This record gives sequence, C-alpha cells and structure tokens, in this order.
Amino acid sequence: MGGVVLGGQVRGVVDENPCKQIRKQRPKPRSRYVTGVEYDGAYQAMSPMFQCAMDLAVLTGLRPGDLLSLTRENLTDDGIEIATSKTGKALLIEWSAELRCVVKRAQKQKPQVRQPIICNKQGKCYTVDGFNSIWYRNIRKATADSENPLDEPFQFRDLRAKSASDDVLEAASRRLGHSNSEITQRVYRRKPVKVRPLR
Repeated sequence: MGGVVLGGQVRGVVDENPCKQIRKQRPKPRSRYVTGVEYDGAYQAMSPMFQCAMDLAVLTGLRPGDLLSLTRENLTDDGIEIATSKTGKALLIEWSAELRCVVKRAQKQKPQVRQPIICNKQGKCYTVDGFNSIWYRNIRKATADSENPLDEPFQFRDLRAKSASDDVLEAASRRLGHSNSEITQRVYRRKPVKVRPLR
C-alpha cells in the first residue's frame, strides 16, 4: 500500500489493510408492520394520486424508487414490465383486475397527458425525497387527527413489507424480485407468527 515521504523516509506503509478483518455492521431490519386499519387511516389522508401509489406499492411490492419511475412504457399487454434498480432483474408483474383498475385510476388523474404513472401536478416524476416529504406531511396530519384510526405514522417503504407479509412466502419472494426467499423472510416478513399455547 502507498505511503507518504516525510524527511526522506516513507511513512504509513503497511503490508495489508488493518481493517480487513473488521466485520461491517448491518443495520437491523425494520419491524414495522402496517395493519389494514392503519393502511385505511393513512389512505384517508392522502390525495387520489398518493392513494394510487399506496395501492400500487402493496399490489406490486416494488421499491419506492422503482414504483415512482414507472411510465406508460412499462405497461405491456401481459402486465407491468420493469428492470429493478437495485439488481437490474427484469420483472413482469402480471395483470390482475385490481392492478389494472389502480393503473387506470392513476392515469385518470390530472394531468392526463404524461408519461409517468405516478406524477406531480406538472406531470413529472416525483423524486423519492420529494414524494417522501409530502407523504410525511400528510401522515403526520392523519396521526394528529383524533377521528383518524391511524395512531402511529409509518414510512411509505413499509408498504413493500406489507406486500411481502400479506402473502405466502414463495409468491412474495418472487414478486419482490428476490433470488433467495431468506431475504424476504428476514427483512420483509413482519406479521407476528401465530402460535398455539401448550394447553
């Protein structure tokens, strides 16, 4: 490895990286599961476009960045085709009656002449940060409203975990684009496991 020459001597030279054996600390996966009641509470506080985004997130299991990048070009006769941003893996999310309905609902939102499926008032794609800032503002209002059933805010990305938790493991893993269902189980399956008492 390289060093620095100081006073005619090379300093800071080592044979190997001293940090090589240090294990990288992985952040603990989130455990927040969004119940149906909480979903409905957040849904009431959102605009029609954000409601469509919520429905798409649960139906497709896409990451927020991938969902927000969807355009008309991703819509095929067979379903929604997308190469995921994290792995580049090509996914074809087959049409269901509900998925078609949500996409059509999103496309009917103004402005109707646009490429993105989920868009801002100018018809442009949201950035993830821009989308999240509007999300947090609305969900904070919902939790402050005494008549809203949402007691605790949740992140938009938690809807991907809801998609994984509300389905059987194998189907959820395929939908999320995971090559290994262990990742789905460890990171995205958040529903409590039902067990029976001994007696």
